Amino acid sequence: MHLGMSITPFGHHPAAWRTGRSVEAIGFNRLAAQVAKAQAGNLAFVLLADRFGQRPLHDLSPEAVPFEPTTLAAALATASRQIGIIASAATSQHEPYNIARRFASLDAISAGRSGWNLVVSAEALARDKEYVEVVSGLWDSWEEDAFICDKAAGRFFVPHKMHVLDHRGEHFTVRGPLNVNRSPQGKPVIAHKLTLPTFEIAAQYAEVIFIDAPSPEKANGLVAAFARRLHHYGRDRSDVKILADVVIYPGATSAGAQELRDSLDAMAGHVQWSNALQLVGDTREIADRMQQWTQAGIVDGFTILPCLVPESVHALVDHIVPELDRRGLLQRSDEGFTLRDHLGLRKPQHPASQVVA
Repeated sequence: MHLGMSITPFGHHPAAWRTGRSVEAIGFNRLAAQVAKAQAGNLAFVLLADRFGQRPLHDLSPEAVPFEPTTLAAALATASRQIGIIASAATSQHEPYNIARRFASLDAISAGRSGWNLVVSAEALARDKEYVEVVSGLWDSWEEDAFICDKAAGRFFVPHKMHVLDHRGEHFTVRGPLNVNRSPQGKPVIAHKLTLPTFEIAAQYAEVIFIDAPSPEKANGLVAAFARRLHHYGRDRSDVKILADVVIYPGATSAGAQELRDSLDAMAGHVQWSNALQLVGDTREIADRMQQWTQAGIVDGFTILPCLVPESVHALVDHIVPELDRRGLLQRSDEGFTLRDHLGLRKPQHPASQVVA
């Protein structure tokens, strides 16, 4: 079981900010403290969802991370040591060269711990597929040992180990190359929130899949359909990690957890705000449900959405994670440092290094 956590200032429940929270919660130090706590729990990553790239139209949601995600990721990378950081960026809001350069830079800054949460438009999937191809191609601008800094010979890099993309497509013309060295993990990890309109682009390119599924039956159907699309593109189920979003309402007792859920729902007006799995209970009850899902082979792990910050974050790290660990359920890499190492994802080889049979 792989575990990550989605970061938000007050909590993922829409009423969380109304429970005596301080405006200081939107500051960098409070967000960094969440990341530090998640790292102490040996979680694989934190996710900067940013409402998945949606721009505010008439108001600013208290659920949104109050920084541009990739800028925040760079700051968090310098304030953390080992946890992965997945930042959202929408293809409709950035040029592909800039996104490729930004995430390559993040991977260099974090020593290989970055991931791109790919946010696409259901109305422009052909453009977005070309966009991802361009970004991925730009990440191959340099082979791993291209930069040699040979002062005696006056060679900063080996010329034939630089690869110019020179892409000319229907939607983009991008020459390249990047001016950033190859990623320590080959390429940054591509993640995606799965929806029915984006099945194809996710099946072609994503390596971490986030799903919303309130029941095992719905999750099984979604995962089975996605696995079929993976095979269509020559990929295996083992090539991706599928993580279910789960909102946790932890309590010292079942009754206390339910009281927390009821009080938040009452403040929010009982609106339907998430299709994610909702887990309400004490430590053992929440661990039981997560164990049932993973042992049934439905998902590879979970992205935790704490209902309240920092209380639910502390409950996760101090109680739920140790309980899962005691049951031998957590998958942790004792070797390696990158986000790919944490998640057990293969490191992509540079095309120039692949042997042609």
